[in-house]
Amino acid sequence: MNNIPSRSTAVRRRRTLAHVILRDLVETGHTTVPSWWESEIEREFGGLGGFLAELSRQWWTAYAAHLDTLIELGMGGPDQAWADVAEQMPHLRAVLDAYSGEPALGEAERRHCDVLRWTTRREARHAA
Repeated sequence: MNNIPSRSTAVRRRRTLAHVILRDLVETGHTTVPSWWESEIEREFGGLGGFLAELSRQWWTAYAAHLDTLIELGMGGPDQAWADVAEQMPHLRAVLDAYSGEPALGEAERRHCDVLRWTTRREARHAA
Protein backbone atom coordinates (compact mmCIF):
# COMPACT_ATOMS: atom_id res chain seq x y z
CA MET A 1 0.00 0.00 0.00
CA ASN A 2 1.22 3.49 -0.85
CA ASN A 3 2.00 5.52 2.28
CA ILE A 4 2.81 8.72 0.40
CA PRO A 5 0.07 11.31 1.07
CA SER A 6 -1.74 12.71 -1.93
CA ARG A 7 -1.00 16.25 -3.04
CA SER A 8 -4.46 17.40 -1.92
CA THR A 9 -3.87 15.89 1.54
CA ALA A 10 -0.55 17.72 1.83
CA VAL A 11 -2.12 20.99 0.66
CA ARG A 12 -4.94 20.69 3.20
CA ARG A 13 -2.47 19.85 5.97
CA ARG A 14 -0.34 22.90 5.09
CA ARG A 15 -3.35 25.21 4.91
CA THR A 16 -4.60 23.93 8.25
CA LEU A 17 -1.21 24.39 9.93
CA ALA A 18 -0.84 27.88 8.45
CA HIS A 19 -4.31 28.74 9.78
CA VAL A 20 -3.45 27.41 13.25
CA ILE A 21 -0.17 29.34 13.36
CA LEU A 22 -1.82 32.53 12.12
CA ARG A 23 -4.57 32.16 14.74
CA ASP A 24 -1.85 31.75 17.39
CA LEU A 25 -0.15 34.91 16.12
CA VAL A 26 -3.45 36.80 16.39
CA GLU A 27 -4.03 35.52 19.93
CA THR A 28 -0.51 36.37 21.07
CA GLY A 29 -0.29 39.64 19.16
CA HIS A 30 2.87 38.57 17.32
CA THR A 31 3.46 39.57 13.71
CA THR A 32 6.58 37.43 13.42
CA VAL A 33 6.73 33.70 14.04
CA PRO A 34 7.72 32.81 17.61
CA SER A 35 10.45 30.22 18.07
CA TRP A 36 8.00 27.59 19.32
CA TRP A 37 6.66 27.18 15.76
CA GLU A 38 10.05 26.91 14.02
CA SER A 39 10.41 23.10 14.08
CA GLU A 40 6.87 22.50 12.79
CA ILE A 41 7.30 25.13 10.08
CA GLU A 42 10.59 23.54 9.07
CA ARG A 43 9.05 20.07 8.95
CA GLU A 44 5.90 21.04 7.01
CA PHE A 45 7.01 23.97 4.85
CA GLY A 46 10.76 23.43 4.60
CA GLY A 47 11.39 26.65 6.49
CA LEU A 48 10.05 30.14 6.98
CA GLY A 49 10.10 30.89 3.25
CA GLY A 50 7.68 28.06 2.53
CA PHE A 51 5.38 29.18 5.32
CA LEU A 52 5.41 32.77 4.08
CA ALA A 53 4.72 31.56 0.54
CA GLU A 54 1.59 29.80 1.87
CA LEU A 55 0.43 32.96 3.66
CA SER A 56 1.15 34.96 0.52
CA ARG A 57 -0.89 32.52 -1.55
CA GLN A 58 -3.81 32.95 0.84
CA TRP A 59 -3.55 36.75 0.66
CA TRP A 60 -3.28 36.95 -3.11
CA THR A 61 -6.10 34.44 -3.62
CA ALA A 62 -8.44 36.54 -1.47
CA TYR A 63 -7.23 39.75 -3.11
CA ALA A 64 -7.66 38.47 -6.67
CA ALA A 65 -11.16 37.16 -5.95
CA HIS A 66 -12.21 40.45 -4.37
CA LEU A 67 -10.65 42.52 -7.13
CA ASP A 68 -12.45 40.44 -9.73
CA THR A 69 -15.75 41.06 -7.94
CA LEU A 70 -15.14 44.81 -7.67
CA ILE A 71 -14.24 45.09 -11.34
CA GLU A 72 -17.20 42.99 -12.42
CA LEU A 73 -19.59 45.12 -10.35
CA GLY A 74 -17.90 48.39 -11.35
CA MET A 75 -17.33 49.22 -7.68
CA GLY A 76 -13.59 49.77 -7.54
CA GLY A 77 -10.18 48.60 -8.57
CA PRO A 78 -6.85 47.43 -7.18
CA ASP A 79 -6.52 50.02 -4.39
CA GLN A 80 -10.05 49.42 -3.12
CA ALA A 81 -9.57 45.66 -3.24
CA TRP A 82 -6.31 45.95 -1.28
CA ALA A 83 -7.92 48.12 1.40
CA ASP A 84 -10.95 45.84 1.70
CA VAL A 85 -8.94 42.63 2.00
CA ALA A 86 -6.51 44.26 4.45
CA GLU A 87 -9.53 45.19 6.56
CA GLN A 88 -10.93 41.65 6.33
CA MET A 89 -7.58 39.95 7.04
CA PRO A 90 -5.63 42.48 9.11
CA HIS A 91 -3.33 40.09 10.92
CA LEU A 92 -2.43 38.16 7.78
CA ARG A 93 -1.50 41.46 6.14
CA ALA A 94 0.48 42.51 9.26
CA VAL A 95 2.49 39.26 9.23
CA LEU A 96 3.24 39.60 5.52
CA ASP A 97 4.26 43.23 6.05
CA ALA A 98 6.53 42.23 8.95
CA TYR A 99 8.39 39.89 6.58
CA SER A 100 8.27 42.17 3.54
CA GLY A 101 12.02 41.83 2.93
CA GLU A 102 11.92 38.03 2.66
CA PRO A 103 12.86 36.68 -0.81
CA ALA A 104 9.91 34.22 -0.85
CA LEU A 105 7.48 37.13 -0.55
CA GLY A 106 9.29 39.25 -3.11
CA GLU A 107 8.98 36.52 -5.73
CA ALA A 108 5.30 35.94 -4.94
CA GLU A 109 4.57 39.66 -5.15
CA ARG A 110 6.29 39.95 -8.54
CA ARG A 111 4.23 37.05 -9.92
CA HIS A 112 0.97 38.43 -8.59
CA CYS A 113 1.68 41.96 -9.76
CA ASP A 114 2.28 40.58 -13.25
CA VAL A 115 -1.12 38.88 -13.08
CA LEU A 116 -2.70 42.07 -11.76
CA ARG A 117 -1.25 44.14 -14.60
CA TRP A 118 -2.50 41.59 -17.13
CA THR A 119 -5.96 41.47 -15.51
CA THR A 120 -6.42 45.23 -15.33
CA ARG A 121 -5.24 45.69 -18.93
CA ARG A 122 -7.61 42.94 -20.05
CA GLU A 123 -10.51 44.48 -18.12
CA ALA A 124 -9.78 47.93 -19.56
CA ARG A 125 -9.74 46.57 -23.12
CA HIS A 126 -12.88 44.54 -22.51
CA ALA A 127 -14.74 47.60 -21.22
CA ALA A 128 -13.70 49.74 -24.19
